Amino acid sequence: QFLPQLQQSGLPVLSPMEDLLYAPTLRFVVSVAVEKLYPKHRLHKGYAVGAGYHYELEGKELSAEDVQKLKKQVDELVVSGEMINRVEKPWREAFSYFEEHNLTSAKALLQTRVKPTVDCYECNGVIRLALFPLYERAAALKAGKYCMVPSAPGFVASYAEKYEPQPAIISSLRDHSLFAQSQGVTCVGALNALQGVDRSRKDYVLHCEFRQEAKLAAIATKVSERKESGKPVKVICIAGPTSSGKTTFATKLCMYLQNAGFVAKPLTVDHYYLPLDRQPKYQARKLRSDVDYDHVESMDVELVGEHINALVSGKSVLTPVYNMKTGYRDGDGVHFDALPPNGVLVIEGIHALNPLYTQAVDASMLFKIFISPLTVMQLDDCTLVPSTNHRLLRRMCRDYLFRAKPAALTLAGWDNVRKGEDVWIFPHQNGADFVMNSAADYEIPVLKTFLEPLLREVTADDACYAKAQELLALLDKFASWPPELVPGTALLREFIGNGSFDCH
Repeated sequence: QFLPQLQQSGLPVLSPMEDLLYAPTLRFVVSVAVEKLYPKHRLHKGYAVGAGYHYELEGKELSAEDVQKLKKQVDELVVSGEMINRVEKPWREAFSYFEEHNLTSAKALLQTRVKPTVDCYECNGVIRLALFPLYERAAALKAGKYCMVPSAPGFVASYAEKYEPQPAIISSLRDHSLFAQSQGVTCVGALNALQGVDRSRKDYVLHCEFRQEAKLAAIATKVSERKESGKPVKVICIAGPTSSGKTTFATKLCMYLQNAGFVAKPLTVDHYYLPLDRQPKYQARKLRSDVDYDHVESMDVELVGEHINALVSGKSVLTPVYNMKTGYRDGDGVHFDALPPNGVLVIEGIHALNPLYTQAVDASMLFKIFISPLTVMQLDDCTLVPSTNHRLLRRMCRDYLFRAKPAALTLAGWDNVRKGEDVWIFPHQNGADFVMNSAADYEIPVLKTFLEPLLREVTADDACYAKAQELLALLDKFASWPPELVPGTALLREFIGNGSFDCH
């Protein structure tokens, strides 16, 4: 059902297995090409930015001509069909290779995860850690449409024929990377090296939380500045993919706005679905299963605009109460007081950044926020911890603790969740006034405590067994941290409980 929208979005449409192998293989081949072309400069970062990965070379700014040379080197590896061999290296041999080639993140990981042997991939004399499954030959990249795009001071390696730039996301990731550098914790190995017997872990957690609080304060300041300039913000729209922490973030933002002199009121838009008899997809066969509740057409956009305009104009409204069991609204609705002169309406939802959703509202009154945990934690020097896996771990923990769902059920529904995000959320992220990076890089060590036992319960005959094993392999790279380190006001508490807010 998502295929037409994905094709229109310009994202590549691949089978699940191709999707799993193509992007990691591209990352690996790019790292091989860089080592061949620029042996004295370490390739690092690898931010996931849309349909590609943003890289930089340590100590060298790449020109457009340099990026063309790199693309040619990648092409040569692909055309020659270089073998990508999975090999097992003695720990000391692998460690010495990474040390000799200044691959500091891979070296740090091995220092904190010592085993007799290390799984690696080798191609054309270049060795990298085996972190994800790859194709057996570089020639497999011929099946897709990769490209290299200059993105100063580095480049983007994209698995789409035409790459759509992501300036807002790259800017947020760079900001987060500067924070990681200031803490001296840019990779998983450095995170593991923080000791549990002194204050290093506790202080790092606090620094991560102070950074989150500073972002909330910055948003409140921007809203105040808009008021002083004569263009007051009356509606804040918050959208982001699942398990980004939208509920806790919106709750805390309302408090920060109140401290800044505003009356911030959250409006739940989940109840603004059209009644079943007005749902477009229901009309043909009169089957509820045909209704796509992720589609913007399922929302009563006209009523959303009418109510927002009424509230900011000083009028009260009756907000609908949608009954998911019946598909219709219950009663006349719930009374919602008009906004006072210093009032700000805070709404969050899957379509909050979609221009169609707020088309009836004066654009000068809107302030749009995209929120997502955009990780910059390096696994090795050219591979980050996947942000999608970070969100999946959060969701799995919440599903188990507060919805009694086993890990296998969360895993089974994950692909459909992600397809909906590609269609309805990510295309609008660059239109946001503020990108809120909700990642706190201490989270995975804490989540590991909850999730390792759950993932080990996924049986070998389950369709999601491979994904469960992939996540276990990821968690194995991290040390375990106790949940007691997490402050009550932390966004992570939305997913592990015992927080200061009743948000799950």
